[in-house]
Amino acid sequence: MHGMPGASPAPPAIDDTAYLAAIVQSSADAIFGTTTDGFIRSWNAGCERMLGYSAAEMMGQSVAQIIPSELREEARAIRQRVGMGEAIESFETVRLTKDGRPIEVAATFSPIRDDHDRIVGISGVLRDVTQSKQAERSAAMLAAIVASSSDGVVSKTLDGTVTSWNKSAERIFGFTEGEIINRSIRTIIPAERQAEEDRILATVVSGAIIDNFETVRLRKDGALIDVSVTVSPVRDSAGRIIGASKIVRDITDKRRTREQLRTLLAEVNHRSKNMLSLVQAIARQMTRHGRQLDLNRFLERLQAIASNQDLLIQNDWRFIPIGDLVRSQLGAFRDLIGNRIAIDGPQIELTPEAAQAIGMAVHELATNAAKYGALSSDDGRVALNWTQDGDDFDMSWRESDGPPVSHPEHKGFGSRVISDMVRAGLEGTVEVEFAPPGLRWHLRCPLQRISRGSSHARR
Repeated sequence: MHGMPGASPAPPAIDDTAYLAAIVQSSADAIFGTTTDGFIRSWNAGCERMLGYSAAEMMGQSVAQIIPSELREEARAIRQRVGMGEAIESFETVRLTKDGRPIEVAATFSPIRDDHDRIVGISGVLRDVTQSKQAERSAAMLAAIVASSSDGVVSKTLDGTVTSWNKSAERIFGFTEGEIINRSIRTIIPAERQAEEDRILATVVSGAIIDNFETVRLRKDGALIDVSVTVSPVRDSAGRIIGASKIVRDITDKRRTREQLRTLLAEVNHRSKNMLSLVQAIARQMTRHGRQLDLNRFLERLQAIASNQDLLIQNDWRFIPIGDLVRSQLGAFRDLIGNRIAIDGPQIELTPEAAQAIGMAVHELATNAAKYGALSSDDGRVALNWTQDGDDFDMSWRESDGPPVSHPEHKGFGSRVISDMVRAGLEGTVEVEFAPPGLRWHLRCPLQRISRGSSHARR
């Protein structure tokens, strides 16, 4: 028969054996053949590319040359199994290149049979999976990091549907993975903040990252929590944005601490200004009518103020226990406490303002007693007592057995401290009696004026 006019000529016939050999030679995989005892009989171009040895170098050589020493027993066992007719597919192992570099491979081993079905050799096909295995390990590592992260890690589609939700997200928001997957991320966004999600999605679609955005989110139980959110676009292999990943950090404690710090700094600023005003007042009073400033006495008074501040700091700027205050102001006479100085009264937590006034008064009374009164002699005594009587606070200072006392000729700064300043500062009454047996001082004021209500009957 003749071909039709204009038809293409038939392709030349190809010998089946040559055709199969061409396929093997051009394969991207490394394909080789060995005898049943492991000596190379064929070695394609893929073997040369992957392992670095040419066919001329490997023909007749033992396959052990490309097997790490610690895996040779494994390879021998595989040859025995294949030699008995078993095929082994996609066995993951390691082989060595010519320069000694290990590569991870997926190996398939099959028996080679002759025309009489006898096994005369073994064929091996190696596929380099080094990069894919590295990618798997990297992905597994990233998955482990996400799973164990203390931050909530969430992914979502571009329409806001949640696609992943780690354990920390469960802890922060209260929703389990099963409860939130395939639901909208808007489930955890308060109604008044829904517009934020629109802006976030628009930013992600543009390819930008939202970094440490502080906002408020909703727990499963309805509680609002302060969070810091970082949102990044998720891209596919072609670089197209297909979703977003969120890292969520609960900053409730951080924000509370920040607010407390801001309040504390404001308190410190307020008290610093008050302290400067008090120092200025002391200096003005001590230099009235042209008097020369007694520097030592001025420094003693500043030290008394500083002692109050130390106690205030120890109690977080909230209060000063009256017992601690009294003992601090009598620090110069601590060896006399319990002997010539008797102190008695319930433990009351004074406000900073009350502690300032009472502390200054005790300091001035003690200084005056040391200079002119009961503490200026070897036999003099002081009794310092305070009580709370219903809604009132009483405090008294009584000196005895000291030098005779007479009324001072003029009223100095110390006198004004123990009377006028205390009376005005605590909205109470102050009585000072310069009786011959010893000075008597008595303060009475509303308990609520000096204490925040935290009083205890400890002695």
